[in-house]
Amino acid sequence: MTPTADDFFALARSSPWRWTTLHLRHRSSDLRGRYGDQVEVWLARPDGIRLRGADGTPVPLNLDSQRRDGRPTGPWRPPAATYRPDGLVADRPDLDDDDGLFWENYSWVAMLDPVELSHDVDVADVRVGVRAGRPTWEARLRPLEAYEPRCGCCSLLRSPTVDREEWGDRFVDHRYPDHHEVALDVQTGVVVRQHPVGGEQGGAWLENDILEVDA
Repeated sequence: MTPTADDFFALARSSPWRWTTLHLRHRSSDLRGRYGDQVEVWLARPDGIRLRGADGTPVPLNLDSQRRDGRPTGPWRPPAATYRPDGLVADRPDLDDDDGLFWENYSWVAMLDPVELSHDVDVADVRVGVRAGRPTWEARLRPLEAYEPRCGCCSLLRSPTVDREEWGDRFVDHRYPDHHEVALDVQTGVVVRQHPVGGEQGGAWLENDILEVDA
């Protein structure tokens, strides 16, 4: 069955209720070669984050919210949500900003919980795909005027409205993407691909290869 735009929105708001632990390889423009072009990541709620670079070297975390053993200062569990008949979230309560899994910036948090893609986004060409051997739902996305990212400085979809609110006229001459190609992992709801199409060269992008879920 081909998913609809409403299905895509529902999956984008469902991620915190669809996994507890993740093991993945992450690549993005934010890494800029600092960790060998990718990092290998272990994520656990409520245990926190562990990362290592492509050469196997551990990537240090320096967060006030993390304990020495890498776990956040308190447990985290998603509160009750309202579900659709297919098991995706129909209506979700407010959650903490990062549930203890913050790293680098809020685009990281948004890729793990892409609720910002569940509303105020134009969705086209929704289709079934496969990434790293796993089923995905993929689409062409354009931010609408009311699009509100987790953080204005690092939204998943580059938007002139968001940039203007965050930076004033700093990017007044910037050529924005025509759209963004986005893929969500069906099991987890995590963003596994976000690539801008058109606009300035070198725009922010990310990819994730999910290796294990709730192992």
